[in-house]
Amino acid sequence: MINSHAKLYVGYVMKNLARLVIFYSLSFVVLFIFMTLFRFLSAWINAVRVIYQDPEQAGVLIAAAKTALPVSLFLTILLSLSYSVRRKIPAPLSIILVFVLSGVFYTGFFMGIERVEVYDPTLEIPDSLGGRAGLILSQLDTDMILLRGDNDSTGIVEFPRVISFPERPLVYQEVALGPRNTVLSLPLEGKTPWFMQSIMIDFILTGREFESRFDEGLLSFLLFGGALFFLLASLRFVMELSSWPMANLFLGALCFRLILSLVIFLRAADVIDFLNTFANGYFEQNLIAPIVFMILGLLILLYTFMVTMARRRRSDG
Repeated sequence: MINSHAKLYVGYVMKNLARLVIFYSLSFVVLFIFMTLFRFLSAWINAVRVIYQDPEQAGVLIAAAKTALPVSLFLTILLSLSYSVRRKIPAPLSIILVFVLSGVFYTGFFMGIERVEVYDPTLEIPDSLGGRAGLILSQLDTDMILLRGDNDSTGIVEFPRVISFPERPLVYQEVALGPRNTVLSLPLEGKTPWFMQSIMIDFILTGREFESRFDEGLLSFLLFGGALFFLLASLRFVMELSSWPMANLFLGALCFRLILSLVIFLRAADVIDFLNTFANGYFEQNLIAPIVFMILGLLILLYTFMVTMARRRRSDG
């Protein structure tokens, strides 16, 4: 009798694990396609509205795909953890499976995008596109003067510029990224809420961190990505904080937002230098962020284990 019950339970768990794999795969692919198209259309509209570029420029699509990749990862992990709780999959198995799937999908998609960008000659951006030094853009009584031309597929975001607002001193921006130095808040780019702008900027910077890690070497890329995926997957306990799945999903989204901010925080050179000094220089600088992610993930798992044991003792009592 015991063996039959055990076989039924194992079969139930394996069936739900297979469903989790299918759910994760479909969610990642659908979100990646949707976010890529959304970013591509957004860049295309801004290019047509602000500065002329070829709407069929393949480099814009590649840039959109790179931005969509970390967004798809975070959302897929969040939804998959919620799904594993609703399907009552054991926490250790679901965390391990989500961690492995995240590494496989993100690494595979990232390397696929890199290969397409490197080996396809049709993705070269003509010199006639993009901004030109001395170009003046005007809209809504606001003038923007580009100080340097570039062929970056991200559009005018990377161009140093001088901006003239009505009845205000001239503003110089060397790099238009960051909460106090962003092109997104300019009248030329519409009126998107700041919290949405900040989230998208953080995702863009996270994607660039993955790119810089990949340029350093595959090992650095895997260490950083693996530690980050492990930290995100360890937050499964958030999906069990209450009996309302939707409320847990919003709490999980808030925690994921904090982790996204942590990724950006650990990109700062001053922070890395401080942590490296605190560690007495025992670790290389590119290992600081993965170590922080791993320590936080292990602490969260320890907390989850202790809470689970406390609940079991309470139920036994």
